[in-house]
Amino acid sequence: MGVFSNIGSENFPARHPEMHVVVSLAASPAEYGTTRVLRLKLINEDGTLTLVDGSETIEIPEGGGGRRVELARIFRLRDLVFPSPGDYQISVLVDNDEEGTLPLIVSRIEGESRDGAAG
Repeated sequence: MGVFSNIGSENFPARHPEMHVVVSLAASPAEYGTTRVLRLKLINEDGTLTLVDGSETIEIPEGGGGRRVELARIFRLRDLVFPSPGDYQISVLVDNDEEGTLPLIVSRIEGESRDGAAG
């Protein structure tokens, strides 16, 4: 539980069992009643490997009083396999326009020796 931007593993490829990405969006009154495609991508640092590429269609509801409408979506990512340590990026796109990014750093960590001290 919690918010993180780093994952550590002793071995690679490294499997991460589950994480959730919470996306918060705001829509203006001009977007009321429209449909958008929300897409989430998880890529490596040079963009040559895509680990996640998921999307869903969202309907922008009618707001009240000409105010912005706030929407939240949760993407559940299970059994991710990171082939190597490095910098990864989570990108959020709306209708193929990138609206935000989050860094995700995957690092090699040292295992513990038999006496419990870090090795």
